[in-house]
Amino acid sequence: MNHEYPRTPVSLLSCLREGVSRPEWELSWQRFLELYRHPLSASARGCYRHHTGGGEAPDEFVEDVVAIAVADFFSKGQQRYDPAKGRLRTYLRVMINARVVDALRKERPADRRPFPDAEPAAPPEEREAEKEAFHQALLATLLEDLRAQIPSAQFEIFERVRLKRESPQEVADELGVRRNVIDKSIHKTMTKLRELARREEYREEFDP
Repeated sequence: MNHEYPRTPVSLLSCLREGVSRPEWELSWQRFLELYRHPLSASARGCYRHHTGGGEAPDEFVEDVVAIAVADFFSKGQQRYDPAKGRLRTYLRVMINARVVDALRKERPADRRPFPDAEPAAPPEEREAEKEAFHQALLATLLEDLRAQIPSAQFEIFERVRLKRESPQEVADELGVRRNVIDKSIHKTMTKLRELARREEYREEFDP
């Protein structure tokens, strides 16, 4: 599978929201899992805690639930997701909750099953830990989108100065350029980053 960015990049988030095949982008479920494993795991733990009265979900249980939910999403969920009806992260939380309910039903004796009705219970209210995990995944997606749309040397400067907190002067000295070159590059990159962050798909997903 080709994981390289196309010349005209399409953000991972946009592909997920649209749920369609794009000729210029081969959507990688492995990459999605890398970016969203933590927030989905946080959701699974929150749902487990909610439905078991405060129990802590075993790591193996969480891993299985997340794997099944991601597989479901890529096999059929993308076609069912309608951006007009809500945020992607809400849709993913509902999927995770349903898989948690299914797993609890299967592993517990009939007299201890928390959901006698056929329909899964609604997911619990999103906790701060979940919100933060989703925000971090969205930030990572946003940075990947940024990396795909600016020259690699420009992103390297941004990464070193803004993300790794290296001294702008030291970066300039190492690259053999004037300090103002670094400052201009950072300003240009931040302008592009703000432009990307204003896209509808990002604004909706970042809103509380």
